Amino acid sequence: MPNLIEGGSNVFSKNVIICLGIIALAGFLIRFFCFPEGLPITHDGSLYFWYANDLSITGAFPDSYPLNFPNNGWPTFLSVFFYFFNSDNFLDYMNLQRSLSIMISVLTVIPVYLLCSRFFDKRYSVIGAALFVFGPFIIQNSLLGITESLYLFVGITSLFLFLSNNIKSVYISFGVAALFTLVRYEGLLLLLPLSIMFFVRFKKEKKVVLKYGFCVLIFVLVVSPMAYIRFENTGQDGIISHVIAVPVYYQNASEKGESDQATIFFNLFITGLFNLTKYLGWVAIPFFIFFIPYGVFAIFKNRDYKTNTIALTSIILLLPAVYAYTRDFQDPRYLFVLFPIFTILSIYTIKKLGSKLKKQNIFCVLLIGGILGSSLVFLNYQMEDYEHQREAFEIAKEVTERTSVINHSYHIDFGVPESKYYRSANLSLQTFPVLSTERQDRVEWVELLGHDSLESYVEFGKKRGLTYLVIDDSAYQPSFLQDVFVHEEKYPYLLKEFDSRDSGYQYHVKIFRIDYEVLK
Repeated sequence: MPNLIEGGSNVFSKNVIICLGIIALAGFLIRFFCFPEGLPITHDGSLYFWYANDLSITGAFPDSYPLNFPNNGWPTFLSVFFYFFNSDNFLDYMNLQRSLSIMISVLTVIPVYLLCSRFFDKRYSVIGAALFVFGPFIIQNSLLGITESLYLFVGITSLFLFLSNNIKSVYISFGVAALFTLVRYEGLLLLLPLSIMFFVRFKKEKKVVLKYGFCVLIFVLVVSPMAYIRFENTGQDGIISHVIAVPVYYQNASEKGESDQATIFFNLFITGLFNLTKYLGWVAIPFFIFFIPYGVFAIFKNRDYKTNTIALTSIILLLPAVYAYTRDFQDPRYLFVLFPIFTILSIYTIKKLGSKLKKQNIFCVLLIGGILGSSLVFLNYQMEDYEHQREAFEIAKEVTERTSVINHSYHIDFGVPESKYYRSANLSLQTFPVLSTERQDRVEWVELLGHDSLESYVEFGKKRGLTYLVIDDSAYQPSFLQDVFVHEEKYPYLLKEFDSRDSGYQYHVKIFRIDYEVLK
């Protein structure tokens, strides 16, 4: 890419390559150490898994997925690797999905370095790469097998290409922005700051409108095939259709409420702003929180088209997060798209500190070591109990082998691992690969809400085929199930068929079969 990257060998000197290699290796080793071996991918990651699986088997884009699943780019990318992979164990494919996410996350060290090199010299650009790759939230997210790793890689690449002095690179940046959009539909918003800054930057050039039209043409040509296929399969393009759905959501919310539209919108906005502030503070831990404040001051002090591009991009890319948080989606990953911008802001602060020191190389090495150390401490504090989750997965297999209808678990709502493995456990009982439409989702849940006694719930469940109760020692269980767990002898119509402690598990779960004959 020497023609696309100003500086060529100057940007990628031997020392820089060595430093980036060491950072990438360290980033990979950390992720490898945290790898949840033996655990299935759940939640959003499982949707991407099944989409990629179906595409790799049939060679056609699936049409059986919900309309609210617009992000085709990542599973399409996965499907290529799934096609050439061969295993009869679904966990091997899920490990492959995680591994690809990890490798892309680690390789993001390159576009982050290049983006930083648009603003700083090599030393501080290397620090920027370390800030990003060692970010504990980035590390944790890369293990989930979801969109963010590829999304960030592509988005950062688009930005550094756009900030190039080479017009060909600028053109290509719009094509990469299109890929950004295909990975996650809200990536379409990147087109706005790129378009605005294109005219700001090239307004004095002849045929600027024609040149911009060429940029848009490139964007459309890259986006259109996937959008067309999506429209043919579902009746929606998955991009514009979802952007349009945003004001529709607010309109529907106002129609359902008793207050006027202005009041409802204001309340939603306040909710979104509160959650945004909360998560901005959270994701800035452990090191961004110290560096960003001065960086904000510095970027406005050193205003040019590059810093203006970064500032405008950060504001616009915040909008999807605000929207998500108004809907009370509690997830910090909506802010990860800001991390490259956090990185640039942080380096302004770091450079200010380093400029006061004589031995800047030593300062940079020590700082990278400090960044790595603080990340490891934070990861250790936040590390999930994989052993508990592995036990939960094994116990889920016990459940699926016994029954097809059980009590609903409050754990789904509270995000703890115990119940999210039931569907994955079903796959252990059938031949793989298998299409998602042919998999055996044996376990169904009978809702617990609305019941304040066991008798009421069991009577309700009988009509819906409820055969077993699965209860653990969690405080999230309703009180009548907690009582069953502690005082099982009080319920002769509940026959205990499994106690995890009898099998040597630390995680304590009991499975009871409901004997409706005794209950009579």
